Amino acid sequence: MQFEVNGSKVFASIGGHEHVQGQPWVLFLHGAGNCHLTWTQQVRAFAYNGYNVLAPDMPGHDLSEGEPIQGIEAQAKWLVGVMDVLGIDKAHLVGHSQGGIIALEASVLAPSRITSITFVATAAAIPANPALIKMAEENPEKAFNLMVSWGSGTSAHAHANSVPGVSLIDAGLRVMGLNAPNALATDLSSCADYENGVAAAKNLTCPSLCIFAKEDKMTPVRAGRVLAENLPKNELHILEGAGHTLPLEKPQEVNQLIKNFYQSNFK
Repeated sequence: MQFEVNGSKVFASIGGHEHVQGQPWVLFLHGAGNCHLTWTQQVRAFAYNGYNVLAPDMPGHDLSEGEPIQGIEAQAKWLVGVMDVLGIDKAHLVGHSQGGIIALEASVLAPSRITSITFVATAAAIPANPALIKMAEENPEKAFNLMVSWGSGTSAHAHANSVPGVSLIDAGLRVMGLNAPNALATDLSSCADYENGVAAAKNLTCPSLCIFAKEDKMTPVRAGRVLAENLPKNELHILEGAGHTLPLEKPQEVNQLIKNFYQSNFK
């Protein structure tokens, strides 16, 4: 679907199912240099099982217009603006990598509007390497290759995917190339500058779920544990055999963990 926020068109996947009044909302937030395609294996599963889903492209990413937004705080403000425009009073947030800290900061801006947060392959702080940021500014394609290779787990490198005939490595490179040329550098520098993660985690009032990957080199489990340990009402799971692209590498496991979390906490 398409709508406007701050005068720019925004595209969001709704999982192929129209929204139904009265159903709970789930907003899926992509990470640095990515887009709604991070969540291809999640949106449909939840849209056809009693949830209104929305996986928006951030400005300057894939099908959304506008310049990429600098700063996690500003990105969280944009997210709350999306909820305002669509009349979403309250929602579950599911954030991958950078999307996780955007969700965390949104809980600071609008705590009463966040039902829960699921943190997927993320951490309270994501200190992007200055050399990688510089590379993303000067040679984005080289940065794409480095990030996709580094971010993929053993199964992705072996092309052992849940979707037959699809290479997550090739798909990752293509997805990153869909965005504005400065999107990745903007995202990475926004992550590097964000310092409010631990404080926001400590003050989170809603239930949370952390799903991390044992082979994640982008946001290692040790960094994720700092986030998990500071969340007051948290459930933690660490999946074997996957890397940073966890939603695509282990979609069935991720989906089941989120469903179980919702069923246990929000009957």
